[in-house]
Amino acid sequence: MTHKRNMTVTTRFLSTKRPLATRHMPTPFIAPPPNREPIGRLCFHGPHPKVDYSVTQLIHDIGTAPLPNAVVFPDTNVFTKEMDPAIWDSLRTKQVFIGPSVWKELLPWIKSPFHNRSIRDDVLAAVREQIRIGKGSPDCPESLSRGAPRIEVLFAKDFTDFGYEYYVSLLSVRKAMGTLAFSALKKLGRNPTGDELLAKVQRELGARGFSIAKKGMEAMDSPNWWTDQQLALIAIITAIARGAETFVITHDPDVLEHYFKALCHIKEHYRGMLVAKRFAETPSEIPFREVPNKSDGRHVQEFCSDPILQYETTDKEFNPLPANFHPVNIYCLLLGGKPPKMRVTFSCFCAETEMEELLRIKTRTNGLNTDRLEGRNCSIRTTPLLPDNHRVTVSIGMDTIIRFGPIGNFRFGDFNNTLFENEQVTELIYK
Repeated sequence: MTHKRNMTVTTRFLSTKRPLATRHMPTPFIAPPPNREPIGRLCFHGPHPKVDYSVTQLIHDIGTAPLPNAVVFPDTNVFTKEMDPAIWDSLRTKQVFIGPSVWKELLPWIKSPFHNRSIRDDVLAAVREQIRIGKGSPDCPESLSRGAPRIEVLFAKDFTDFGYEYYVSLLSVRKAMGTLAFSALKKLGRNPTGDELLAKVQRELGARGFSIAKKGMEAMDSPNWWTDQQLALIAIITAIARGAETFVITHDPDVLEHYFKALCHIKEHYRGMLVAKRFAETPSEIPFREVPNKSDGRHVQEFCSDPILQYETTDKEFNPLPANFHPVNIYCLLLGGKPPKMRVTFSCFCAETEMEELLRIKTRTNGLNTDRLEGRNCSIRTTPLLPDNHRVTVSIGMDTIIRFGPIGNFRFGDFNNTLFENEQVTELIYK
């Protein structure tokens, strides 16, 4: 039973969920980066169980092993918790980005650095230099070449063209569920007990959703309510838009969960965009058929149009990914313990810079996966079929839009996939 205590809820979910299929195939990576093994296009390596880590190992993983253009996004707790100075020395060799909400959380530490004073002085000097050179935009391509600070604060406005508003709101849905469940249970005529709240939220959302919802309820009145989801998302956007290997470093398992959920969304939306593009350019290439979209009167339908277009195939026959692509690794390191006795949960996702097109479409269309289908969306669903294969269903139709309190309007398919633990994994083994 010991190993279970050494897993985050995200890791435990994946460890108990068998892959839909395991496929052996030739590697598509023509020229992989140095010291990198292929983990599968749009695939995760991890999150792994927590393992014992030495300071030397961590220095290697964040200072020596990353590619030269790698960037690092530390969470607030990385700055404010005691850290071995040698770890900070390794981070100083990288471009360190501080997200907007992380910066706000750091202000008390900036004023009174109870830990890591030397890096606090570096952060303060870097911000002053950032102001001096008038660098209001963090996404300037000349940033590093013109001597900008190696530590830099980012601005949320610089990510609005990359689907930021849609995805950060989507990630926040589960965080608002604790408050919603609390309000629903007050119909009992009293405030619900902790056990009653736990039972309702965990029964409906699972352990992963409960963890996020519980934190959201505890931080309901906090100005930092958006920090975790913002940190994970802007790191992902930065990796894809810059093509730079990116590391999120945190002590908070909720950040790892937001990272995992966001990348699962973006992966499937990207595949939907590619199918829609192919269909729009050559309709005869994909044999869609019209099918009725009748409601059963009990469940909300993903699409509100009738009929919808649908195409059924299998994973072995279905591959919408482009032959030419540019991989970029996005890492999340979850730290635990204190030096020299540390524990680390490690995860990596192999993204592609071509995903930037999807992110921009998200902003232009307010959440669609495509701008090629006259307001219709294209979604992909996978279900088990055979041990070495699975069924793929591609659907095109007008999304059902639902309103979720003050968080915003959402396409029902995305809303449903955010709430529930329904991610499916295919294991790719390259020859």
